[in-house]
Amino acid sequence: MWRKLKILSRFELRQTWDDKGILFYTLICPSIYFVIVTFSSGGHPFGLHNLAYQLLGYWAYIILVGVLNGFQFVLIGMRENNFLKMFTIIAGDKRLIFYSNLLVQVVFVQIEVVLFDLIVLILNPASLSLVPMMVGGFLLNFILIPIVAGFSNFILLLPLKMNVMSLLMMGYIFLGMLLINLPYQQNSLLNIVLTILSPFSYLINFYVNALRLISQPTLLNVALLGIVALVYLTVGYYPVRHMKLQSYTSRY
Repeated sequence: MWRKLKILSRFELRQTWDDKGILFYTLICPSIYFVIVTFSSGGHPFGLHNLAYQLLGYWAYIILVGVLNGFQFVLIGMRENNFLKMFTIIAGDKRLIFYSNLLVQVVFVQIEVVLFDLIVLILNPASLSLVPMMVGGFLLNFILIPIVAGFSNFILLLPLKMNVMSLLMMGYIFLGMLLINLPYQQNSLLNIVLTILSPFSYLINFYVNALRLISQPTLLNVALLGIVALVYLTVGYYPVRHMKLQSYTSRY
């Protein structure tokens, strides 16, 4: 099993490296947005006191779009091209394809987060004080990326074509940009609802509590984050076992 997973991971690594277009959505777009805001605000985006919170929004955006574009959509593309069925026959278990792809995307998303943090440090030297927070966020991402992947796995069960997926992708991009500027309010009803329904809000809430950007995380928030993570991972396992190997395109 581990040998097959290693071989599949190497293949997924080459495939992801060859597809440079993924970087446009996950790294170039947020970097351009940050550069524009930085220069339009005289080098102090959002105010230095609020930079830490805004940085969380960029991380959440990179993770969400990276998981969707580099992970879920890749699996759907493989299914529509009938490569998923072929690789499943070779590997003997479609879950190995899923896990190998997830492993590779964790590596690539982490690299993109680090590169974005370097851009922030270069453009705003005052953000050097946030380096410990950046390191903490990097470590948390090893937990958060699989959780977000679990939430978005339901896409694998939907009979959607790639053009529809592209529209969904654009929707997530614009929504992500808007949510970057939303203020964080702990224990508010809106924050609780968004944490349950939106992986973007879940990521920000997790960062805020785990990195102690608030004085003291409440028991309600800790319990909420734990329960939602468990639900995301549990529900996300079902599509991995039951996703179809045949192309949906040929059915219309």
